[in-house]
Amino acid sequence: MTTALILAAGESSRLGQPKQLLQKNGETLVHRAARIALEAGCPRVLVVEGAVPLRAALADLPVELVSCAEWRRGPGASLRAGAVAAGDDTLLVLLADQYGVTASHLRALLDAPGELAAAHYAGALGVPARFSPDYARVLRLLPDEGGAKGWLRSNASLVTAVPMPEAEVDLDTPDQLIKLQN
Repeated sequence: MTTALILAAGESSRLGQPKQLLQKNGETLVHRAARIALEAGCPRVLVVEGAVPLRAALADLPVELVSCAEWRRGPGASLRAGAVAAGDDTLLVLLADQYGVTASHLRALLDAPGELAAAHYAGALGVPARFSPDYARVLRLLPDEGGAKGWLRSNASLVTAVPMPEAEVDLDTPDQLIKLQN
């Protein structure tokens, strides 16, 4: 089974407000990420929360919330919490703030050959990415301050690259927020 794992535990310190709850076209970013994961065909969607309660934003979707009490330690802590909750499933890891990513992009990752598939943008690999169960276990071992992107890039020869320039756009700064609102 493939489980979508949406990382949404951070406090958005560079932005100064919870980006998970910002809206694009009347939908919060975390809701959008969960919705497209479901539309892509993921039978199970886990959303890792930490700094910001997300239950209300996701109330109408069949998703599971995973609490990450150690969210302050970094993205590796969120990945670990989600990977442990997913058990031995294939994982489709995505971020709540990559608002250019669509269900079609996620399906392309799910359909890509091999045990590892990752978005390719800005000349490198990154998330969203699909990890077979054997490789999903690696996510439990990443350092707290590191995310999947560094591991994917270090192991690029194992990864099927899926062109996805839209994944380069995420939301971290006030300037990027202005682009979101336009």
